[in-house]
Order: sequence, then C-alpha cells, then structure tokens
Amino acid sequence: MMHRKSHFVIFLFVVLPVLLVQQCATPTQPSGGPPDRTPPVVQKTEPATGSTMFDGDRIRFRFSKYVDRNSFRDAFRMEPDLNLNYEVSWSRRTATVRFDEPLPDTTTIIFTLGTDLSDTRNNRISSPFQLALSTGPEIDEGRITATVRDAETGEGMMGERVMLYRFPVDLEVGADYVGESDSSGVVRFNYLREGTYKAFWLDDRNRNRRWDRDREAAQPFRKDSLELSRAGEEDLGTVYVVKVDTVAPVLQAVGMHSDVRLRLRFSEEVIFEGNAAIDIYHEDDSHASEAVPLYIDADNPNVLLAQARNTLPDGVLFRIEIKGVTDPAGNPATIGIDDFPGSDVSDTTFARYIGNDTRHGIFPDEPVVIRYAKLLYDTPEVLDSLVLLESQATYDPWPHAEIIDNLLAIYPDGAWDRGENYEIRIWDEELMESRTIQPIIHFEEELGGLSVLIEEPATDSTEHRLELVTEQGVVKRTETFLDEIELSELPAGRYVLTVYELRNDTQRWDPGKVDPFRPPARYFIQRDVPVEQGMTGQVYVEWK
Repeated sequence: MMHRKSHFVIFLFVVLPVLLVQQCATPTQPSGGPPDRTPPVVQKTEPATGSTMFDGDRIRFRFSKYVDRNSFRDAFRMEPDLNLNYEVSWSRRTATVRFDEPLPDTTTIIFTLGTDLSDTRNNRISSPFQLALSTGPEIDEGRITATVRDAETGEGMMGERVMLYRFPVDLEVGADYVGESDSSGVVRFNYLREGTYKAFWLDDRNRNRRWDRDREAAQPFRKDSLELSRAGEEDLGTVYVVKVDTVAPVLQAVGMHSDVRLRLRFSEEVIFEGNAAIDIYHEDDSHASEAVPLYIDADNPNVLLAQARNTLPDGVLFRIEIKGVTDPAGNPATIGIDDFPGSDVSDTTFARYIGNDTRHGIFPDEPVVIRYAKLLYDTPEVLDSLVLLESQATYDPWPHAEIIDNLLAIYPDGAWDRGENYEIRIWDEELMESRTIQPIIHFEEELGGLSVLIEEPATDSTEHRLELVTEQGVVKRTETFLDEIELSELPAGRYVLTVYELRNDTQRWDPGKVDPFRPPARYFIQRDVPVEQGMTGQVYVEWK
C-alpha cells in the first residue's frame, strides 16, 4: 500500500507539473466552438497617446488577445523616420519596445501598427493603430487625409501605402511618413506639424518607404503639394489605383490528346475572342494546319483546348504561332516552348456541351450561340436533333441553324417574337440526350436607357470615355463623347459606370506621373447604376 502511494506522489510532483508546463508554453486560442474572426485590439499603451515631455526609453502595447509576434515586427514603424534601433520583448499579450538610443528632443513621434498586425489565427486589424507622443511640451495636431480606390471597381482598397514627404523633398530617400489605408480605403496622417508636403500612392513591395522606380508603380494625387497650417486639416482627395499588368502569358507546354486535339498550358489565366487564330508549322516552316481555339478549361483557366483541322502525326515535330489569345489585362500570349511532337492516337472526343455563349441575353434579331468541345462538321446529329419549342408549336428539327467550327448558331425565323416563349433542345453526345436552353431575349419594350452628363467639362472640346459594365463583368457599352451622351437599348439591371477624360489621342485613362509631376486625368466611377424598363435614367458626373 505504501509502495503504491509513493508512486502516486511522484506522479503529482514530477509528471503533472511537466504536463502543465507543456500546455502553457505556447499561447494559443482555445479550441472548439465557432471559428474566431475578431481582430486583436490595443487595450492600453504606456505612455498614453497624446503624452508630452516623454523622456523614457521604452513604450508598451497591451493587446486584447495573443498577437502573432512576427506580424508585430512587420507592422511596427516610427514616423517621422528616425532610423533608431530598438528591441521588442514580450510578456504574454504585452509587447515592449525598448530604444537603444535617446529619442530626439522636442519632437512629435508617431508609433504605428499597420494592418499587417494579426493575432495567432491570422485575424488582421482593420485599420492602423497610432500611439503619438512628444518629447517636448506640445504635440503637433495637423491632419491630412486621402482615399485610395480601385480604378476598376471603385471600392476602397485596404492596406495600400501613401508616402508623405515634408519639403524639401528628396525622392531618393525614404518618406518622412507612411500612411496605410483602412478597410474603407481611407488614409489618415495625424499629429503633423505645419509645413509643405508632397504625397503619392506607392506599391511599396519591399516596405523600404522609398520609390524604387525600376520595380515599383507610383501614382500621384491631383495635388502635387499642399500647405498645412498649424493644427490644420487638409484632404488630398482620391487616387484611383491602376494595378497595371504588363506581364504577358507564356505558352509553357503543348500536349497532344489525340492526332488533332491540343492542350495548351499557359503561365497564367488566358481568354480569347472570336478572331483568335492558331497556326502550326513543320520544321521547314511549311504550313501544317490551322487549329481552332475551342474553350478554356473551367477547372484551370491557364489551359486552352484547341483542335487542328489536319492531323498532326507522331514522329514529326511542329511549331506553333498564336494570335488573339491574351490574359484578362489584354497582354498577348507569347511562345515559351520548343517544337512539340504530334500523335497517332485517333480522336474520340464527344460533341460535349460546353456552354451558352449568349447566356446574358440577345436582341430579337440575334442568334443563340452554343459552344461544343470539338469541331462539329462530322457530327450531323447536332443539327438533325435540334428542336425548338415556340409556345404551343414544336419544330423538329429547327431549320434556321448552322455550324461554325465548334459553335452551333441558332437563328430566329426573321426575329424572335415578343409574344412567344422559346425553349431550345440541343444534343449532347457525351450524355446521349438533349439539353434544354431557355434563351434570354431583350425586347424593345423591356429595355431602358441612360443619360450621362458631365457637370463641369474642362473645355468644350475635351473628350471623355465611357465604359458601362454589368455587375457580372459583361461589357455592354463603350463610347467616346464630349459633355453629354444618351445610351439606349440597354437591358434592365444594375451597372458599373466609369467615365474619364481622354488625353494624348489614346482611349485609355492617364493616371498621371509622380516625377516630374503630371496630375491624373479626371476620373469618375459609380457602382449600382440602375437601368429600368421603358425609362431613361440620368447620371451626373461630378469630379471629386
């Protein structure tokens, strides 16, 4: 009995404390229950923000929960940039920053925790936190605000950086202040002293506070500089950021699924229009075959499937040329492979339904276009089995249709009738049964219009570019006009409207230039623009 008791005592005093230490060694959130989506909050700082006559050598941040310590290191910065060395130590949820040298006299210093800061479950703070203090008797109170928006969507961009320099400006060194946008895209510079400032948006990839011109994009605001009075407030306005993609997609591989079927793999997502063309050549540069782009792989948008009109036999090497294939930014595809071999495998691809190319709607005189997985010239059942139901009448087969490569174009008999309900049944060889398509037809009485008026055109001769896109990203209208335009025959729905000034005889918006300064062309974007049946809405373009 005594022997068992002694073993139990050893367990209590030796094993159990070890287990407790192991459980408490790494701060983590408790498991179980719904996932934690709340960001960390700074509960207290030492000293408190707004303190003056600070002469200490350390500051502290106490958080509401455990913070990822690496994210603290990435998020912490001092402004203006004092180039001071410091060390960070931790006590549970409290971070202490100790400076290796004294802080400068009579200076307002801002310690910022940017939106890189996250907890141990990767929940990031939604807006930067600032602790401001002064080593003198007063703290600066000037404020500058700005907004960063996505030029494509008009939405505020979180975590974007704005560089703020105090005159005189030297762009070869780091910015005096770095502002970071919150979840609504707003940037706030607080606790600034009076003076002249220059600001611009920067894609500061290496976080060195400096514009590396050969690697980083930068865009100006419409003001090159501004004067800030003592305790004054200024607004820089909005910068619409264009994240320009200039990298072309590269064809990385061609795989032969059969003697006519090609699988083209690119370095990034690709798209193609109706004018896309693929040509295949022998080693001696003689033309071997054209190939028709069929469709983009739904599961891998980097892959384009194509079909050659002539067989490409095994034992022969071929090279390829491509036109009309781009990435979504419009960069044309380039070739990054050597010659590729053909195949002796006979093609057995089914005439499989890929999609309805006109799913967003057609006008009464337009065809319904169906896309298939192969060229259809040897599949007569696609036409022979085409059935159209027009209210009470059934047409089997429907005679007004034709095959264009891998497309089935189904035309109206003159025009689609407003008083009829249409249902189209098309053949899917893979399923060995018909699919049913109910076309969306935009009749005149169901359409609306939109009048767009420029409130304050720069001059009577200034041209503007208009882009009207559905909320699903389908381009409905692009127009060039002076100060007013009326768009008609628009399907009812909600749109995104973009209008901008044109410069230098181009159809693209000019985002301006930081150095030498050129202000951006005026820009307007509005989401959720309604178009209602039988009505013409109005949008007044007011430059901000």
